[in-house]
Formats: sequence, structure tokens, C-alpha cells
Amino acid sequence: MAEPSMEKIDNTAQQLDERLLELSALFEISRSLTSSLSIRSILENILRIPMGHMLITRGLVLLRHEGEQEYVLEELKGLPRHLLGKNLHIDQLPVRSQLIGEVQDQPDWLDFFREFNIELLLPLETSQGAMGLVGFGCKIGNKPFTESEVEFLDSISNIAATAVANGLNMDEIQKVNRNLDRKIQQLNTIFDISRELNTTLDRGKIASLLSFAVMGELLVNRCAVYTRENGEMQLLMSKGVTGLPKSDDNICSLAAPTHLDDSIRFKPYWDAGIEVMVPMLMQDEIKGILAVGKKISGGAFSEAELEFLKTLGNQAVAALENARLFEETLEKQRMEEELNLARNMQRALLPETLPQPEGVEIAAVNISSRQVGGDYYDVIPISETRYGIAIADVSGKGAGAALLMSNLQAGLQALATGDDDLPTMVGRINNLIHRNTGLDKFITFFYGILDTEHRTFTFCNAGHNPPYRFNASNSIDELMTGGIILGMMPDMPYEMETISLCPGDRLVLYTDGITEAMDLDEEEYGEDRLQDAVKSRPEMTAQALMDGIGEEVRAFTGTAPQSDDITMLVLRIVT
Repeated sequence: MAEPSMEKIDNTAQQLDERLLELSALFEISRSLTSSLSIRSILENILRIPMGHMLITRGLVLLRHEGEQEYVLEELKGLPRHLLGKNLHIDQLPVRSQLIGEVQDQPDWLDFFREFNIELLLPLETSQGAMGLVGFGCKIGNKPFTESEVEFLDSISNIAATAVANGLNMDEIQKVNRNLDRKIQQLNTIFDISRELNTTLDRGKIASLLSFAVMGELLVNRCAVYTRENGEMQLLMSKGVTGLPKSDDNICSLAAPTHLDDSIRFKPYWDAGIEVMVPMLMQDEIKGILAVGKKISGGAFSEAELEFLKTLGNQAVAALENARLFEETLEKQRMEEELNLARNMQRALLPETLPQPEGVEIAAVNISSRQVGGDYYDVIPISETRYGIAIADVSGKGAGAALLMSNLQAGLQALATGDDDLPTMVGRINNLIHRNTGLDKFITFFYGILDTEHRTFTFCNAGHNPPYRFNASNSIDELMTGGIILGMMPDMPYEMETISLCPGDRLVLYTDGITEAMDLDEEEYGEDRLQDAVKSRPEMTAQALMDGIGEEVRAFTGTAPQSDDITMLVLRIVT
């Protein structure tokens, strides 16, 4: 038998050396791939080791993503980094290693690999099926892949497939653990915030606690809270955001956490940087809206985060609703106390009885509305034959109006019996009111002096509804001479006028609660009806005339609520 030649022995030895080198490389690759469960490290090693071993110029790894035929480029070397994350639709993944140039039917998805000079494709296959694809470019010097090199790379892909599957499973486990940790943290946050929310009845503080919790937990820098006020969503609080609508009932229809778009409905919020809106529910009724800006990281809100916002918002809205009801109760109690105080003050300022000078009848009435106003009347004896007749209407309602009325009453009582002429006295009262009130407070005022000896009436009208003088033949004079309303400007001039009175004359002084009384159709009683009511009762006493006018006003308004005080003072000259 002939002995083998030295050349054949050398070739065999060379092949054994190459095979030993490949086995050593496979061992190194297997150890590298299995030494880590980090999917990023595994993918990097899938490319790094064979490319370094075989001097390959470029490589990439695609993994299946969601859909059966959707693959995402997860790792690459020697290719532009912007390709990372690219999605490819691959109809049918190769079942074995394949040189692109030898593919028979050349499907369209191969165009991407040809564009970037990928020559060899290796499937990542496990017992669960295809999970990805490895691609390599040419070797340095454009040397073609030998059959043994393809087998070697095929072996690597088989080892890598299991490592990738393990890495993906570990990645999923870590993701689940992170989600569980985040969920536990969110539950702890909800528990802590709920406990703090229930320690206060300050709605502003509750809204601030809610916003800080949202901004800190989700790392956002914009947050706003809307609550339902009088049937409409009103902005209660905003942090880090400006330009939001103060009220907007259009957002009441949100039934679930909603990602905003730039449509007309959401444009003001979109422009202000709001990303999502979350309805705040209480017994399935929307009581508020939580508006949250974009995350600082730029990422999208996950379902878990939206659920966190929904849960936290529902906890907060219960506390906000309790605080609102508490505030309403306090406000109602405060208003009741103020109204009672003002009503008592007002009644105390009106005369208990009216003087009845010889030959003159005087009657007066004040009917308070449901809200205490500032109507005032008075009859002040100056001497045995002279009487001050006053009627006024103070702007505003409640205790403030009653206090201003007391200011007027005190000034009038002090100055009415002095030696000043009528315009001077009214001017001094005007300055007193101006010094003690703001620009939004004023008084319409009419004051006259009845002289029973000379049968005259001298008056000054400071912006009040002009009283009427009806004579025995029912002709009418309006008593208008005077000046502007009290309290508007200091040192204003006032004028007076004196008229003579005859038997049968009637003076009717009133506030606008009579002429502006409205029926259910919101029609006012008006001055014409008032004049007709007086004309139709020429022979009645002052009291009967006043009662008759009151009955007509009540009949006109019917069941409509009284919106303002009704005050009237009637003088009738008997002899």
C-alpha cells in the first residue's frame, strides 16, 4: 500500500487546524452568548465575534415584532445607525442559511439587504419557530463565503437563537418586574396622597397635592385641574401651563382618558402643551377633568400610567367634592348671618312711628326683598312746623349696603337740624359718603323740608327717582331739582327748589323697587302704571293710597319673586 504523500498530509492537517479553530470559535461564541442574559449584549456578540473572526465588513440582526411577518432591525455594525428600529415586512423567512445571490424568486424585501450590501442571511430558529434573521456583508477584500464558513455561521445562528430567546424572556421578565415595581409605587403614592387629601378641606391645597403627585410620579411639567362649577367645567388650578380656557363645558363629554390631537375641540389645550385629559368620576358622574402635559422624557403614556391618573383623579375628586360641599355650607351660614345682621341693621335705621303734623297725612312702607338691600326713608322733626322728609337707595346688597345706609342716617340726623341751607347740607353729606366709600358704592337720595305753617316743600334731589306731586286735579309735577348721586365725587354743587302745597296735593316718594318690579314675563311695572295708580285714588288717605299702590304692584308681579326692596313714602295735604 502506498504511503500518503506529504502534500495530502499537509492538507489534512490544515483542514484539522481550520476545524479546530472553528470549534474553538464556536466554543467562545457559545460561552459569550450564554454568559449574559442581556438581550443587547447577546445581539452585539452575535455580530461582533463572527465579524472579528472572519473579517466581515458589516452585519445586522432583525427580530420578529408583534405581527408574524413584521421584523425590526435591533442591532447593526458597519451600517448607518439611523437604520436602527427600521421595520421590515418579510413574507417568508428563510428556513436555512442563504446567499442572497442564490435566492431563486428574489422577493421585494430582499431589496433592503441588497441596498446595504448584505450577502448572507441566517435565520434564528427555535422550537417555537422563527424569531429573527442575521445578515452579514462581504469579507474584507470581497472574498466570497466558502461552504465551511457558511456552515460555521449557520452553527453560530443556531446557538444564538437559543440565547436570544433566553435574553428576550429575561427582558420580558424584567419588564414585568419593573411594571410591578411601578405599580406598587403608584399604589403607595395613591395611598399616601389619598391620606393627605382627606386631611384638608381646602380645595386649592387638594388641587396642589394632586398636581404635585402627578408631576412627580409621571415626570411631567404641566398639569391643570378643572372642576364642575354651576354645571360647567371651571379651571381650578394650573401649574407650568398658561393660556388654558378658564371654563369649557365641551370637555365634560370625556368618558375615558383621552390623548389629545390638534382638532378644534382640543386646540387650546394642544397649543398649551397638554397631552392627555382624564375624567375625574364620582358615582359615574364627571365631576372634574385632570389635564396633563407631555412627559419630560418625550415618551408616550402607558396604559398603566393612564390607569394611575384615573385612579388618583377619582380619589382627588371625592376630596374636592367634600371640600366644595363644606365651603358651600360655610358660605350659606355666613350669608345667612350677614343677611340677618343687615336686616336687623336696616330695620333699626327706619323710624318706628311717623309724626303726623296738623293738616298733613304721612304714610310709609319698606318691604325687604329676599336679599337685604339699602332702601331708607325717614321723617325728621326739625321744629314744631318743619319736618325733614328723606328717601334713599344705597347701591349693593347685604351688610355693606346696610352699613352705608347707617352712615347716611347718622350724617342726616346730625345735619338736618343745623343752620345750613339745604344745598349746603346735601353737599356735606355727599362729602361724608365719598370719604367713607369706594368708587363702586353710591346713594341716590332725595331730601325735602315740609313747612306746615307756610304750606311749602323745599327739596333737593341727588340722583333719586323723581318723586311726584299730584294736585287735586291730578296734574303731575316731577321733583327733579338737585344734583348728582351721593358719593361719586367730592365738593359737588347742589340746588334746591320750593313749591307751594294746597289741600288735596299728594307727594309720592318711592324707590326703583316699585317701578322695576317685574312679572313672570320680565315686564316692568313702570312709571306709567304708578302714576295711573295714584290718579285713580284721588280721595284716599295717604295710608289707603299707599296700600292700594302696593296691592297693584303685587297683583302685577303675581308669583314672580321680589328682586329688590320696595320703599314708598306718601304725603297728603288735608287742609
